[in-house]
Amino acid sequence: MSPSRSYKLALPDTARHLPRPRQIHDIEALFRGATVVWLTGLPGAGKTSLAAQWVCEAQARGERCLWYRLDEDDADIAGLFDTLRRHPSHEAGAQWPLPLPAWSPENQPELAAFTRNFVASLAQGGPLTLVFDDCHRVSDDSPFFEMVDAARELGPARVRILMISRRRPAPRLDRGVLAGWLAVYDDLALTMTEATELAQRVSGRAWTPAQAETLRSTDGWLAHVLAMARGATAAPALPLDRTVAARVGEYLAMELLLMLPATDRRALRLLAELPEIPPALVQAGRVPPRVAAFLHELSAAGYFIDTSASGAWRMHDLLREGLRAQNALAEDPPELRAERAALAACIAGEAPDVAMNLFVSAQDTGSALGLLRRHGRDWFAQGRHRQLCAWLEALPALAPDTPPAAELTLWRAESLLPLEPESARPLFARSRAVFVRERDAHAAYRAWCGEVASYVVQWGAVQGLAELVDELETMEGVLGAPPGDWRFRTAADALTALMYGRAEDPRLRRYADETALAVEQAPDRGSSVMAAAQLMIYRMWWTGDYPGARALYDAFDLQVERDPALAPLPRLLWWSNSAIVDWTCGDPARCYDKVDRGLALAESSGVHVRDFFLLTQGIFCALAHEDMQRARGYLDRLATTAHGQARLDVMVHHFFRCWYGLSQGDPHTALAHAEAALVVADAIGSLFHKVIVLAALGPARLHTGDVSGAQEAYRQQIALAKLSDNLPFTYIAFCTGAEIALMTGDEAALRKQLERILTVKRLGGFHSDCGWRSGVRARMLAFALEHELMPDVARLWIREKRLTRPAGCSVEWPTPVQLRALRGLTVEVDRPTAEAEAEAAAGTHNAGIAGTKPAAKLRELLAVLVAQRGGALKEDLCDWLWPQADGDKAAASLKACVHRLRAWLGTHAVSWRDGVLSLNEDVVGCDLWRWLDAPDRLPPPRPHEVLAGFHLRPVLALRKEIAQRMEAAHI
Repeated sequence: MSPSRSYKLALPDTARHLPRPRQIHDIEALFRGATVVWLTGLPGAGKTSLAAQWVCEAQARGERCLWYRLDEDDADIAGLFDTLRRHPSHEAGAQWPLPLPAWSPENQPELAAFTRNFVASLAQGGPLTLVFDDCHRVSDDSPFFEMVDAARELGPARVRILMISRRRPAPRLDRGVLAGWLAVYDDLALTMTEATELAQRVSGRAWTPAQAETLRSTDGWLAHVLAMARGATAAPALPLDRTVAARVGEYLAMELLLMLPATDRRALRLLAELPEIPPALVQAGRVPPRVAAFLHELSAAGYFIDTSASGAWRMHDLLREGLRAQNALAEDPPELRAERAALAACIAGEAPDVAMNLFVSAQDTGSALGLLRRHGRDWFAQGRHRQLCAWLEALPALAPDTPPAAELTLWRAESLLPLEPESARPLFARSRAVFVRERDAHAAYRAWCGEVASYVVQWGAVQGLAELVDELETMEGVLGAPPGDWRFRTAADALTALMYGRAEDPRLRRYADETALAVEQAPDRGSSVMAAAQLMIYRMWWTGDYPGARALYDAFDLQVERDPALAPLPRLLWWSNSAIVDWTCGDPARCYDKVDRGLALAESSGVHVRDFFLLTQGIFCALAHEDMQRARGYLDRLATTAHGQARLDVMVHHFFRCWYGLSQGDPHTALAHAEAALVVADAIGSLFHKVIVLAALGPARLHTGDVSGAQEAYRQQIALAKLSDNLPFTYIAFCTGAEIALMTGDEAALRKQLERILTVKRLGGFHSDCGWRSGVRARMLAFALEHELMPDVARLWIREKRLTRPAGCSVEWPTPVQLRALRGLTVEVDRPTAEAEAEAAAGTHNAGIAGTKPAAKLRELLAVLVAQRGGALKEDLCDWLWPQADGDKAAASLKACVHRLRAWLGTHAVSWRDGVLSLNEDVVGCDLWRWLDAPDRLPPPRPHEVLAGFHLRPVLALRKEIAQRMEAAHI
């Protein structure tokens, strides 16, 4: 847990401030009509004082208020949410419901939803008011304002928001003025009576009417009135320019410094380096007694110093900025840096963020490293990689090749890892070399894992990856086995390195077994998810253990979805890897969802290193499910995705363009892309990438007439699959071999290849694959059915993919609807669960039809459509089914009957075009039609049993036709 940042939540003490009853009443009145009130005014106009007085009165009435003081770091809302979550009960007497949702950057795509959930949790105990001070310190494009916009949607009955700023509302909120939910209040000027009262209180003397008249030049600006009241002469000729706040701050700083003895002025100046001055500094001797007494006096008088509820002093921004400007002028840079470091050391325990900023400005690398050791993991967990990068880049370098320099380099590498892995990689390697030399096993293995991770997150960078496993084993010889949890981390990373860098390495299995332990015993959730993601791919793509891969998927997928605290990198790694399971196992919608959400998360978090991999899975899925429009969209986006691996970019581009060309019936273009991809795959030197490219090259050569070239590609695939002992690689090769056999008419080879492919399918494998083309696979599976090659598996595959029966296929084809008409009429409907659910939701599914015997007229219509295979005209159907009804009534009855038939059989089973109603043979199969197409392959029917029970004119004509055909054929 991060240490306290409670100074940001401390409500200013208003006991000595000028009462502002009129303005308090105005704000309360505005809240009766608005959810958000924007309080704006010049620096020193009394905005914070007024807001704090209003909050105190609200709390006195029993209302719940939460104060938050913004600074520049809050432009990244990670720290803001973390502070509110960890310290919601900081104010005395406040009781907040806990626990609250934990923020992480992957929530950014749904920031509005997260904010509403978070604030609603805060407001469970009753209506809540949020007060944000110093809103001008974050830029208008900060997600902070999106957060506020989402919070106010809960409505004033649950949440009110008071915002304090030197400028007008950000554009994101400014529209609320017209909408009525935001009110701007800027009536902060003192009246002459208020100005005179304040001047007399501050100066400690009565003012004559003539002296009071001099206050008119202030235009009611509180800061100017205070300055005049403290002035020696109370004259208006003070060096103030109300349009330049810096000059006001400089004047205030000089005035207050001159009121202290010279020996104490420096101490006051230096305290301005802190956002607030905690009481602990007095005890530590950092605040001299006379300075402490002076601060107490100014706070008691309400003169640009406040005291928070925790007892800390806060300088007004004008005064603090003026004193810091004096520090820059009066101090030698080395001395000022030393003082900042000393202040940072005093507050590091309670405000590490502030201390880190001071250590960085002090250029104190050693102390900054100490803070990183204590709090760096927490900052990473909050997703503050960019902030860490900024801190580390601003620190001076240490003596090279020393342990402290190596540690600083390692922290820099880890902060860069999810943002710029290619830049992080040499930093990991450099620090690892030092740690091995120094025999620091913990740090050395930590750096080694980071180096592997830099390859993993930058998918496709494989040169040198496998060699890292060799170096790992060399390190173990020098340092011994990885200590503690690093044993599991190194095992999972070694597995990954060998999979992509040296797929034929026999050590893969050993590291896979150790990775299985890492999944259960990893030191943190992120490490466990990343290990599971790699082990899942190993089981699916390297060993063909589909049940084992699916078990990991089922164990982690929903957990990753529901874990709000999971960091972006492990979430993106899981989504990109598990999307493979989705598209290969027949859930394209879930795959597309992960791709699209992953890309949105990358955009919001800045972790773009898995964009390339996510897009490739989207393209695989779209091609495998023949969604060409989506495939084109992902291909276009892939072409503009920055990746940094030029060879892999080129290879992947050509590989996908090859499959796209084959799917579109353009084999010559496909071949050109496949040949180009092979050249690059050879240059990359990865067995994995070469196998993938050969899977596209074989069919491309085949369909351009180069059969021998296709066979050579197939032989290379088989050889590489055997070298790596990889079942999925072998499956891909079998698909190429089967397609060659199909196209060349080699039935023996086709039988052999199909038995292999269907065996893999039976094991629980592919619903789809990267080279899926329905026309080709339908012909293969028709061959399997005709030759009784694992027909149950073939039928299952046909149903899963909704394949259309190819021309010339005489066997029963497992269409979604099967009709038995040779003896009566029976119906079997195999509707996918998702389709049934969608129809039920849309109200198109008739439970009475699906669950009981349909009405007689509906069955009559179906019998007629079976008999009239080519379809029937609307007029004829009305005449056959409703001969006694008039035209309009018969047409209405037919329309209703068709609607019910579609609800029964499925929307796509019934086609009505140009007044002709028919059954769609891509969806509906019928044993009677199969006999009519191939009477010599099926037992002959008995004409009187065909569609028995129906005596409609088309049915009777069909029976007569069948009898005549049988008589002519002497059957």
